[in-house]
Amino acid sequence: MADFDWNNYLEVNKTIAVPEELFSHVETSLYNGIKQGMLLEVCHKNNPDIYWIAEITMVCGHLLRIKFIGADNDFWCDISTTKVHPLGWCGKYDELIEPPDEINEKYGDTIIEIMKKALLDGQSVSIEALNNKGLSPIDRIKVGMKVEVQNVIDPYRYWIATVCENVGGRLLVRYDGADDDLTQFWIFFSNPRLSSFGFVTNKGSPWQFKYPGKVNKFSCKNKLSTQLRQSAEEAISEPTPADLFQPNQNLESHNFVSGMKVEALSPQDMRTIRPATVTKVFNNLHFLVVIDDHVEDYEDSKMAWLCDSMHPYIYPIGWAQKNGFTFKNPKIWKEGPFDWDEYLTMTSSVPAPDYCFGNKVPLQGIEVNMKLEAVNPQNHEEIHVANIDSVVEHMLCVELLPIGEKYWYAQDSDLLFPVGWCDSNDYALHIPDTTVEKEQPKPVEEKTVKDDMKCSDEWCDRIFFNYKCYAGPSISRNKLSQLPKHVGPGPLSLVLKEVLNKIISASYKPAKLLKDWETEGPPEEGMRLEMLRAKLKSSTYHAYVPIARSATQVSAFCRDVCVKLQACPCLFGPDEHAEACPNDCQRVDKSTFHHNTERRGRPKGSVNGKRKKKKAAPEKKEKEQQPSQESESNKDGESVESEHSAGSTPPSESGTRPNSRSASRHTSRHNSRANSPDSADYKRSQRRKREPKHTYPKLEMKTRGAKLPNFALQMKEAHWNKKDVETIYSNTCVKKQTSQDSDTENETNESSSNSRDAKNISDVSDSEEPELKKLKFNTYDPLPSDNKMFEKDMAMSWMKGKLKLSPNPLDWSVDDVYAYLSSTDDCKLIADKMKQEEIDGQAFVMLDLPVIREFLHMKKEFALQLSKHIAMMRWYIINFEECGVES
Repeated sequence: MADFDWNNYLEVNKTIAVPEELFSHVETSLYNGIKQGMLLEVCHKNNPDIYWIAEITMVCGHLLRIKFIGADNDFWCDISTTKVHPLGWCGKYDELIEPPDEINEKYGDTIIEIMKKALLDGQSVSIEALNNKGLSPIDRIKVGMKVEVQNVIDPYRYWIATVCENVGGRLLVRYDGADDDLTQFWIFFSNPRLSSFGFVTNKGSPWQFKYPGKVNKFSCKNKLSTQLRQSAEEAISEPTPADLFQPNQNLESHNFVSGMKVEALSPQDMRTIRPATVTKVFNNLHFLVVIDDHVEDYEDSKMAWLCDSMHPYIYPIGWAQKNGFTFKNPKIWKEGPFDWDEYLTMTSSVPAPDYCFGNKVPLQGIEVNMKLEAVNPQNHEEIHVANIDSVVEHMLCVELLPIGEKYWYAQDSDLLFPVGWCDSNDYALHIPDTTVEKEQPKPVEEKTVKDDMKCSDEWCDRIFFNYKCYAGPSISRNKLSQLPKHVGPGPLSLVLKEVLNKIISASYKPAKLLKDWETEGPPEEGMRLEMLRAKLKSSTYHAYVPIARSATQVSAFCRDVCVKLQACPCLFGPDEHAEACPNDCQRVDKSTFHHNTERRGRPKGSVNGKRKKKKAAPEKKEKEQQPSQESESNKDGESVESEHSAGSTPPSESGTRPNSRSASRHTSRHNSRANSPDSADYKRSQRRKREPKHTYPKLEMKTRGAKLPNFALQMKEAHWNKKDVETIYSNTCVKKQTSQDSDTENETNESSSNSRDAKNISDVSDSEEPELKKLKFNTYDPLPSDNKMFEKDMAMSWMKGKLKLSPNPLDWSVDDVYAYLSSTDDCKLIADKMKQEEIDGQAFVMLDLPVIREFLHMKKEFALQLSKHIAMMRWYIINFEECGVES
């Protein structure tokens, strides 16, 4: 493949390639809905609140070269960061639209006529294209997405599959739950057999899920329901856009009737024409054509075509003889030439009329001996250099090189590709033997091209994101893995700005990261300032950041930015490290990248895992020194332990203690009676009994590399609002009932609520699969335990019976937190995310609702469910310490 050059091959063989525009499926995969000449409304450079109409002069993905109507010069625009809208948006939302000052001064009132003329001739960019940020369909398809694949012989049968690989829109998919009976297969994303995940569920009966294997191991509805529920849970992590995979909506009604005879291309060899029969009509759009020799075993042999009126591989009787195709006689035919009239009489059948087959347009623009790339229909893993051998109406006879096999393809087949497609998508191409035709290499020309590229300081090669490298405490690995593999090549400033913008978008705190990068004053030598933007909720932040001025500085610039991020120096740069990092960053201690710039590990003031003893306030000291010296000596050891426990509690926890009010009242009464020795002795004895109940256990703030913000500060500043608190505690800390009748009533209400919830869940197949209603999950599902968990006597028994974990949640590891959440009914879907963020027991109990929403980016329903469990853990920790002290 590396030695094969299409240009040399075409020149030596004195032939040309098939025009690229004839491969409609490839054009569709690259088209992002934006093209040259379209119009859109763009904000002014100096005033983002005023808009003017601009024309697109060049399209490079999400980077557009545009020119304001009436302007002489064009400029680059990044639609992912700039305020751009389709025509009519300003009028709809009452925004101001007027030309920039320089255009207004140049044309005056005549600019209105120029604008009207442009609007008459121009076409607006669609809102969908702008929402997709200029990404083409093949860039929007991610590995791990779920699709629903139609059965090859039944339009109503589907099964869920997972995208394992995406090669230029050609997808390698695997059926969910499949064993060795069903292997992975290749299919182009625009194939009408593919639908987005949820298609069958939304359509309902007669569409249904049915396993496509020879043995339906999911015939039991319970197994089917379990498998589909598992696929639905996996689909949450990588949702499939609904507009990416859609069945063909432009089908025409057919006129075929069951029993009609036709001629059909053999699905087995794709070479011969054989007699076939319309055996089943599903609806006015689809029918099934089966090769006559396989009427009994067509489901196993796949010798059938699921057809519509325009299907390319079925023909009226006599078509093969008319066009010189090889015709294979059926097994029941006697020796001698085949005669259709005699065969129809023998089988007591009628032929399909010619008008049933639709009007197929003959091929234009394709000639014999043109070159292309074609998939081997016998082995879809192989793509060959191919030659057009003959053209008949809408059919192409293609010879695959070097094997020399010839097969028939339809003109719009998604198994055909233009020359250079494999090279563009880094896929292996089977090439012919070119030893005889190979010319002497031209090293001088290659060197000249490379020298010219090196001399261009304004051009930047690809910048790769190595998402397997250590991302540091500021970058989310989950967001980083969703970025494209690389950015570029292109103009240096645009590529570097795009890289930094993507890093900002993948950070936990975009505004803070942008502020850290900001430079005041002139930049360093060899650098230049560029304005970057960071979006946080509804706010947008701007800052001028220094970037490299020449291409020779790119590598060093990328390493410097990685060092500032406290990440692996190879996190992004001009070198790709897809498999292993040269710094071995996944094995070395992560502290080597931090440079002591971030507070991690133990909280401030701790020594060898223990808090330093706090100095008491002078007033408090005087009051505590009033008792006898003997009492003070007895109190010393206990006082140190009590202060250590209280001091180890982070500031954020003080606002969540359930006994804070009683503790404050206790302090005020103690101060009011400080002059009475008896009262002081009594309070000291009470404190020795009660203080362990009012203090949290020892916390050392170890997050084990969890990429989380300063929880002490965040939980102090971001309190739960009243609505969130009422929602959480109304579902968890329900007022305890003392009578047995009340308990029975609660159980009855809970069961009736669950039955009502079950009725609100939509069905996957109304008639076939009623159990699949459980596929969709209710936000208000009951917790895995009842409210008795909050009772003192039930806390220990509940935790011991739940999982084989450490009795104290503060000692839980990352895997223990994952195991606990996986065992719950309402939080098992987010267990993987918590493990990915390396949340251990101590980090887990410090989370609250605002932190979960803002920094873990969870939907509100999942954040509320997780907050329930955190609240339960805090209650349990209090009970755990209380049980430990009493025992």
